[in-house]
Amino acid sequence: MSIVDAKRLPIGKVNGILRTAIPEDLYATLIAKQFEKVESIKLADIEQVFLGNVMNLGGNIARRCALAAQIAPKIPAQTIDCQCASGLAAIISGADSILAGNAETVLAGGIESNSNANLIIDRVTKKQKFRYPMTAGDFPDRDVGFLTDKLAANFGLKRSEVDEYAFESQRKAYVAFSKGMLKNELIPYRGLMKDECPRFDTNMERLGQLRTVFSDSGICTAGNSCPINDGASSVILRKFRKNDKAAGYLLGSQLVGCRPEEFILGPIYATRKLLHKFNLDLEQIDAFEMNEAFAAQALICQRKLKIPKEKLNKLGGAIAYGHPYGATGGILVTHLLNVLNRLQRPALGIATLCVAGGMGASILIGNAYWSQEND
Repeated sequence: MSIVDAKRLPIGKVNGILRTAIPEDLYATLIAKQFEKVESIKLADIEQVFLGNVMNLGGNIARRCALAAQIAPKIPAQTIDCQCASGLAAIISGADSILAGNAETVLAGGIESNSNANLIIDRVTKKQKFRYPMTAGDFPDRDVGFLTDKLAANFGLKRSEVDEYAFESQRKAYVAFSKGMLKNELIPYRGLMKDECPRFDTNMERLGQLRTVFSDSGICTAGNSCPINDGASSVILRKFRKNDKAAGYLLGSQLVGCRPEEFILGPIYATRKLLHKFNLDLEQIDAFEMNEAFAAQALICQRKLKIPKEKLNKLGGAIAYGHPYGATGGILVTHLLNVLNRLQRPALGIATLCVAGGMGASILIGNAYWSQEND
């Protein structure tokens, strides 16, 4: 499966630089600018649209975004809610549609505007709720931060360890920004060409002074947890053709379930299963992009999977940039291709994330130098 191109908008804080932009405007801007840069494909070639979204559901937001982006009305669009994995699930769905013979070229990725999220009102109490339930049956519906604190304690993580991980995420993001490494993946929005969330002036002392957020005895703080964000991502997928120019190749994927209370372990289960499916060793993977919902979550997964530090989130992760839920899967793919193609040789990478409610998702990607004929 060819990845023709992957791009994203600058990521904004909730009620920040993108607060006045509705999802349709964000997506339409991204698509218009992306197709100005892509020479091998036109907007008229798109046959289906798959977009991840969590907070702006209703009325099929993918359809509205597609129409706003001037994609022909005859082209179908689907909105996919798989919580944090929504964008990655949209990419997987787009690839599946191509493999099934339903299309040759699709748009996938995601859109999220927490600044314009729908209000959730409980019909019985008439009070506002801040999220939908994530579990049912005998599984308690606990906040993801509380569950992360609990698992962090079970794994014996120290506050200093997760703060250090968060500091490193910010440091790597600063290096990426200062060296201009993000320019080839970013599409400006109304002149904005810089992510809003990275805190380049942070240090271990400041991180250590922050209070815990979810439980008094926990270790998750505002500094070592991802912020709440707005953003958009777009990945153009096309049926593999031998002589086509591609930014990379989608080689395989894995979506798994796990117990809701251990949701942060989802990347471990999904990645192990993905590696086994393709008979790969971890040493054969050149780069990993793991969504950093919490520094504790990323650190546990890194250690359990035995990912070398130098291979993980080379440009920094969501602790620095943010996590616009539905768009994050596409952002991970964009980051991953950015890293892999700098190697200027055939290279493999994995993008992975945990999912609230108890799931994990991972995809395997080859860079522009990778030949699918050798897959």
